[in-house]
Amino acid sequence: MTEGLTQNGDINPADTIKLLVASDIHLGYEEKDPIRGEDSFIAFEEVLQHAVINDVDAILLGGDLFHIANPSKNTLKRCFDLLKTYTFGNKPIALQFLNDQNEDGFQSFSRTLNYEDPNVNIAIPVFSIHGNHDDPSGFGRVSPVDLLSSHGYVNYFGKWVDLSRIIIKPLLLQKGETKLALYGLGHISDARLCRMFDEAKVFLEKPDDPGWFNVMVLHQNRADRGIKNYLPENALPKFLDLVIWGHEHDCRIVPEKNVVKDFFVIQPGSTVATSLSEGESLQKCCGLLSIYKDLFRMDPIPLKTVRPFVFESVNLASFQDELRLDEGDVMKKVQEFAAERIESLIERSKAQLSDDDRQPNLPLIRLRLEITDTKQQFNALRFGHHYFGRVGNPIDMVIFKRKTTRAKDESGNMLDDAALKEQFQKEQRHHAGLRAEEIAEKYFREVGTAHKMEIMCPSSMTELVRRLMDAKDYDAGEIAKFYEHKAVKFFEAQVDSVVTEDNIDEVLAGFHDNETNLHDQMLAMLDLSASKTTHGPDPDQIVTKGNATDKPARGGTRGGARGARGTAANRTTRGARGGRKGPAAASTIANSSSLFSQQSKQSSIGSVATRTNTTAKSRNIVYDSDSDSD
Repeated sequence: MTEGLTQNGDINPADTIKLLVASDIHLGYEEKDPIRGEDSFIAFEEVLQHAVINDVDAILLGGDLFHIANPSKNTLKRCFDLLKTYTFGNKPIALQFLNDQNEDGFQSFSRTLNYEDPNVNIAIPVFSIHGNHDDPSGFGRVSPVDLLSSHGYVNYFGKWVDLSRIIIKPLLLQKGETKLALYGLGHISDARLCRMFDEAKVFLEKPDDPGWFNVMVLHQNRADRGIKNYLPENALPKFLDLVIWGHEHDCRIVPEKNVVKDFFVIQPGSTVATSLSEGESLQKCCGLLSIYKDLFRMDPIPLKTVRPFVFESVNLASFQDELRLDEGDVMKKVQEFAAERIESLIERSKAQLSDDDRQPNLPLIRLRLEITDTKQQFNALRFGHHYFGRVGNPIDMVIFKRKTTRAKDESGNMLDDAALKEQFQKEQRHHAGLRAEEIAEKYFREVGTAHKMEIMCPSSMTELVRRLMDAKDYDAGEIAKFYEHKAVKFFEAQVDSVVTEDNIDEVLAGFHDNETNLHDQMLAMLDLSASKTTHGPDPDQIVTKGNATDKPARGGTRGGARGARGTAANRTTRGARGGRKGPAAASTIANSSSLFSQQSKQSSIGSVATRTNTTAKSRNIVYDSDSDSD
């Protein structure tokens, strides 16, 4: 496989597959915002227009076509209209679909390409996986991309519901003498996917005959965010020629070679800025991918309709002497300094204006001030009101970051400037881009004993927050009910214990002895409830390997399902997935979960006393609770 495809007379266009590549469209992002509501639709329309202008054979999307898993009717209609306008028509399709549509194990695809459907008139086929924003969720495990596929607008591939084992069979496409094997893997929790790779539960099947150009499209963290919080490139098989990497929002569309596995990686980035991070300020692009036999070329196409965005980070410690921040009205000095910087950034943004009349003119501005004292912080919301009509995001232009550095290492030795910088950068890399579910998990893992949850575990709270924030999966509340039910069962199993309000903490100490097994049962319950036609299964009916006949025991049942499901801590500098919440979210999570801990203990005692009153005597169990039930 080589990258060096050039245009010359020796290459027959009839043998060249041309794909328009884009990712992270995020249709519907801030759709109700009177200023930014149209940005995602305008950019997507430009992407589709480039596909028409370049006469491509197909459009390839790397996930997150929609910003949320349950897009509004307005967003769906706008998407339908755009796809119908630019991808429907009478143009002949040169791509031949060579798969046996009746073969077993072809579960990640709807088996029929839309341009082979006699009832749909397609001019440019669209192939898409799902991302973490539009992943299958809720009742029936349906993604909004499923809706597009069902109506013939896109070819949805890479969807996996049964995650006990993943066998990825490629879509086999051919044009002339060029053969393309297209592998798809929609977003899966990074922790779970990494564990599946470690346990050799992910397989990519190679075509039997040689001469195929192997392309994989996926949507995972690429940047290193900690152990099992990203998918290492080296985990992918060596026979791949090219990887289209969605999810990361910073545009790195020029092919980068993995020297270990000898394949190339293309990271298209997003077409709309959702997080206002530094990576989002890079030029937004889509790309024209040309493939001829074992050669390929990627031609970046800068998007001209993207709203200008300028990012700057300033460490106020560098201006300590100039601003004299150790005397006088420090807040006023910093505010005046910020105003000067904002004016400079607005001026800089004018360089990003194009000649396209559809491009929004009001720029996005993000000034991050690293402060060393809270006295340097001013009211950013009130400050932003002065810029209404001049910028696109006046209320969140300025953000503050408290810079804390450790002057000593673990041995108590003073750190020099170089060591301090290295340590700070390491911490910054570790904490940058944290999302609400990551904040939740970090909080409950590190919080003191007095604030720890007694019923739920940190990994399950993380899963609940992820489903609520990203997928808008309001059935996630079943997670709390599941743990409450299991806690009640746990109390019932304590045949030698007297459960009172005074000793309930002691009794609960063994509830999470097998935390991983409980977490896996909870995930299995969610997956099963989504596939049932009823409201959901009885938590008692969730059986994992090894506990089919075991009676409830202290700490829960022991099963062999470890490794079947990972935690949901993921994301990156991509400018994230749009559901990013800061410390306020962490505070809300902490307060609500603390309430749940106390209330669930109270209700658990009452539930046990009520539900087991008729059997307590025969089992010699004494329940002593004089608290009133709500």
